[in-house]
Amino acid sequence: MHIANFRRTDTVSLPGLYLSSVDVSPDDGPGVNEAEVANTIQGDRDSIDGILFRGTGADVLEIEGIHRLIRSLRPPHAKCVIETCGSVPSVLDDLVGAGYADIVSFVFDRYPKKCQLDSMKIARDGDCRFAVTVIMEPQRMTVEDVLDLGDRIKGAMVLMIKRSAEPGALQYKKNEISSLAKSMKGTAKEVRIV
Repeated sequence: MHIANFRRTDTVSLPGLYLSSVDVSPDDGPGVNEAEVANTIQGDRDSIDGILFRGTGADVLEIEGIHRLIRSLRPPHAKCVIETCGSVPSVLDDLVGAGYADIVSFVFDRYPKKCQLDSMKIARDGDCRFAVTVIMEPQRMTVEDVLDLGDRIKGAMVLMIKRSAEPGALQYKKNEISSLAKSMKGTAKEVRIV
C-alpha cells in the first residue's frame, strides 16, 4: 500500500466540508511520502474539517493496512471520511465500530450488490453519517435503479446525482436528471445534481 496522491484541500468530494484527500493504492509503488503527508495534515489541522480516504486501483476497503494509515494521518479532532463503493462490509464494520469512520461516502456507478447494500446498512445502523453519489449512465445505473434505492438511502446527509463522465457514454438529458432529483427529495437531507 502507498499514498498515490495527496491534496491539501478538497471542497468538491463532500460539499460543505473542507477536507484534505488521500488517494491510497494497494500496491507498493513509490508514491507520496507518508511522513510528509502527516506533517502537512498536522499543520493544517485547524483549517480542515477532516481527511477523505479513497482507493485508487481498488476500493479503499480492499486495501490492507487502511486502518493503520488512518490512525497515522488523522489528527485527533478531524473527521475521517471514507469514500467507497462498499465492497467489503466487514472492513467497514471494523472502521465504523472502532470510531475510524465518521462519514462514509458511497459512490455507485451500477446498482449496488448485496454486499454494498449491507455496507450502507452498517453505516446507518452504526450511527455513522453517510452520503451517496450515483453516477448515471443508461446502461449501468438507470433512473429506475436510483428510485429503487430510495428507502436504502433514507437518512443520508446528501444524495449527489452525477452524469457519467466517460467519453462516448450515453447520457441522460438534464431534464431527466432534474426530474429524478425532485423524485428523490426526502430520501436524503439534501439532493444535489453535480
